[in-house]
Amino acid sequence: MNEKQLKVLFCSALRSGHIKNNDILPSPDSEIRIVEEANFRSFDLVIASVSKEPNHDYDNYNNMLVRTQLLESFARSQKCRIDCVRFYPVEVKSDDDCIDERLPSQIINAIMTFGLSVLVLDKNHGKRIAKSGLAKFMPATIICYTGIDDHFEAVSTFDRFISSGIFSFNRTSLARALAPRDSGGRAYNRLAVLQRILQKLAFNQLYYENLALADDELEFLQVLSQISLPSNGRKRLDGLIKETANAKMTDFM
Repeated sequence: MNEKQLKVLFCSALRSGHIKNNDILPSPDSEIRIVEEANFRSFDLVIASVSKEPNHDYDNYNNMLVRTQLLESFARSQKCRIDCVRFYPVEVKSDDDCIDERLPSQIINAIMTFGLSVLVLDKNHGKRIAKSGLAKFMPATIICYTGIDDHFEAVSTFDRFISSGIFSFNRTSLARALAPRDSGGRAYNRLAVLQRILQKLAFNQLYYENLALADDELEFLQVLSQISLPSNGRKRLDGLIKETANAKMTDFM
């Protein structure tokens, strides 16, 4: 079948609960919204789930690139709490599609954007990946079509939720180190803005989206651009390079 047909069957299976061994995707008890060609056409499907109770891991839902604006706008449109929303990016590969070197990038993009990745395979692709044993080595939940009506089966589950990693730092400890006497938390607030800017810049690197910085973020960067670097910084760096040019690693042990 083609990709469109596989999408229709998968969406039907999701809503009817016909996905065997499903421990990742939302159950039919949740409100489900499905967007095709979502997120700048980077994903075949993005499933948005609205749960009745807040997600217990919402505090960790500060993914590397997912932006609070996306969560906020969806929660506002659905008139629900923001911590009840969860996104699932899905890549669909029908038997008419060729699985090639683009797949690793698609999986990584999904993880970097939403913290997880779901790969849906048609019947023949599913047989091949099951036979090869590669499914258990891939950082994605892999769901295969069984060939019967709208029934699918999860053959591999990657249940680790990837958080923001290097784009998230401990603002509290860093703020204390920078301003130990700052009881008002000014350093913390500035670090929070800096982290948000770094996440947006990384997002733009991936999707070539407009920068879309908020007014306070632009103002923050303008202030940063006007700060002079220490006058002796370059000289000290040049001296350090000369001193260590011929040094061996063992000299520092």
